[in-house]
Amino acid sequence: MKRYTAPIVAAIGAGVIIAVFGGFYFMIFKAIPGASCMRLLIAGIVLAALGVLVAVLIQRIKEIKEGEEDDLGKY
Repeated sequence: MKRYTAPIVAAIGAGVIIAVFGGFYFMIFKAIPGASCMRLLIAGIVLAALGVLVAVLIQRIKEIKEGEEDDLGKY
């Protein structure tokens, strides 16, 4: 489990940053009358980014399980 700690912590940190920025923009557009379309757009973008982040984390954990500790070594 110790090998998974760094990727998980990094993904959680990135997820928190994305969620905070998304929430910030959501609150800004909540204050503007008639900006419900922008709120939906921002919510969609934030949810898509978080979904991609989870998918990449799952892929990275699978790579670590297979023994690929360093991706840069392939290039």
